[in-house]
Amino acid sequence: MNLDQARALAEEYVNGAREETAPVGVYGFDGGYVAWVRDLEPDDPAKLPETLGGACLVIDRATGEVAARPLLDPETVAELWPGRRPR
Repeated sequence: MNLDQARALAEEYVNGAREETAPVGVYGFDGGYVAWVRDLEPDDPAKLPETLGGACLVIDRATGEVAARPLLDPETVAELWPGRRPR
């Protein structure tokens, strides 16, 4: 799986059923890619977001498998990724 394939998979996963597409960020690391919805800057920075919490995706570089992880910064998600697990 390369970066372009990971980006296409993440965009399909995130935007597949949406009427309005959301921008997707992708961060590559040795084990794969972290993908998340990139929030646009709020009109009013003092206003609380409509949604608290969230998730990001990790796409395994070797298999293309997708796993949901807590929404942390992509570097932390990558550090916590255990890699491929035997089944």
